[in-house]
Amino acid sequence: MHGVASRRRSASVAYAASVAVADIERVSAVLFDFAGVITDDPFRTMGAAATGFGIDPKEFAAIAVGHGDYGAGDHPWHRLERGEIELEEFNQRTDELARTRGHDGFPPLPVELILSGAMVVRPAMLELLADLRSAGIATAIVTNNVRALGAWRQLADWDELVDVVIDSCEVGMRKPEPRIFHHACAELGVQPADAVFLDDMDANVEGAETVGLNAMLVSDPVVAIAEVRRITGTS
Repeated sequence: MHGVASRRRSASVAYAASVAVADIERVSAVLFDFAGVITDDPFRTMGAAATGFGIDPKEFAAIAVGHGDYGAGDHPWHRLERGEIELEEFNQRTDELARTRGHDGFPPLPVELILSGAMVVRPAMLELLADLRSAGIATAIVTNNVRALGAWRQLADWDELVDVVIDSCEVGMRKPEPRIFHHACAELGVQPADAVFLDDMDANVEGAETVGLNAMLVSDPVVAIAEVRRITGTS
């Protein structure tokens, strides 16, 4: 999963990013982000949570998930996504961080609120996954996630839909770190240049591009699905 607030490019640039992968001669694999691509964006609910706690949404995002810092940093959210700490320590550390920023503490991560968004799967994405596998194209989910939000695995039989699931909290690395993309391609047995990666965050798209993946920024899932079907011949 990932951060809050506006982090997407404009729709025109997002569409250009999808068109940019159109000249691939051979697509051996398609790698998918989970939340915000296969499902609706669960963090859209976080704006309401921030308002409910009386904190500016951007400030809430900075404290909760390190909004604006998408690298291999040591923000508690990054460490939680890499599986280095558990939820209890995360809540303690974000509370401490909030106090250093002049707040009277910080609420625990609203796990149930986030999960309510993460549980809204896009059926057309599941159909795309199934069609890609039927066409012999390797598929993977590459997700930044935390153990406390692991209920997403119950939404579908992912082993039947994708070849590999790369979960940040299990592999100890997270997007946009280049190593997670190298790891995903190695698990699939493909070269980055022969694979397409879909994500709804600029930073993750840019991270994928640094290792040679053909990355597509997803702002409109209908457009993204149509583009993947076109370049893979599964339309």
